[in-house]
Amino acid sequence: MPLTVPAAAARAAVSVAARLGVACTEPVVLADGANVIVHLSPSPVVAKVAASTPAIRPDVGTWLRRELDIALFLTRAGAPVVAPSCEVPATVHRGDGQVMSFWTYLKPAGPGRPDEATIGSMLRDLHVTLRTYPETYPVLTPLGDIPAFLARPQTLLTPTDVAVLTQAFRRLTDDLAPASIPAQVLHGDAGVGNLMAAGGHWVWHDFEDTCSGPVAWDLAATTASPRLDASRILAAYGDPVDPAQLHVCQELRRLHLTIWYALYAERLPECQPRAADLLAAWRAPSS
Repeated sequence: MPLTVPAAAARAAVSVAARLGVACTEPVVLADGANVIVHLSPSPVVAKVAASTPAIRPDVGTWLRRELDIALFLTRAGAPVVAPSCEVPATVHRGDGQVMSFWTYLKPAGPGRPDEATIGSMLRDLHVTLRTYPETYPVLTPLGDIPAFLARPQTLLTPTDVAVLTQAFRRLTDDLAPASIPAQVLHGDAGVGNLMAAGGHWVWHDFEDTCSGPVAWDLAATTASPRLDASRILAAYGDPVDPAQLHVCQELRRLHLTIWYALYAERLPECQPRAADLLAAWRAPSS
């Protein structure tokens, strides 16, 4: 019987880690989505194995490489981030048909999320540090996921759905284009889920979508959430943000989330209700 995606990822991670001198007797799958995250217990190492991402990012190693580079820079700058593992070379590794990177294991402090003041101030501080990053990255590279997904054979989207999302993507990117001159390097996916409580404080992680672009792109990841008070996040962030640009970024974030959940739902049945809800919102006349 073929291995499931998480099982195959875990087995590959254990095998590659063993060749690098990292012992693992109890691999624990911590998450399964865009990537499979595996704690290589009892070692203080976490493997991040590409899972859904190769379906729309054939060059997935490039994304993981940028993430490692940014995380190393931020770690050395003293920023609160999850660091690449010091147990193995901080590069992209391959084995058993899988692509992966290795990270320092931090024991989560428990469930919960940071409040809006923490989100805004931590994002401001992160942006301040990222402005000193010596390299530049392509502009808003995560947006390329949308046409890449829509060009694939679809299992859950109808031709009408594809047409609606394609039209929305074109309209929103046209609206953003005049104001999208990259101000700086960004986190790229600065949602509340990418802030983790560990060691008595919050730390950023998951920089795989790092790119250049307007700060509104990072702010939109949290200000677009109906579960958070956008005004408090913006107040804590402090720097002025163009409201029109932020609105377009919020809509593009919602579209990006829609295609990712549609991708997850192809192999993760538990994601299908959320995928359906997100898609239905674009079908509505107000979209």
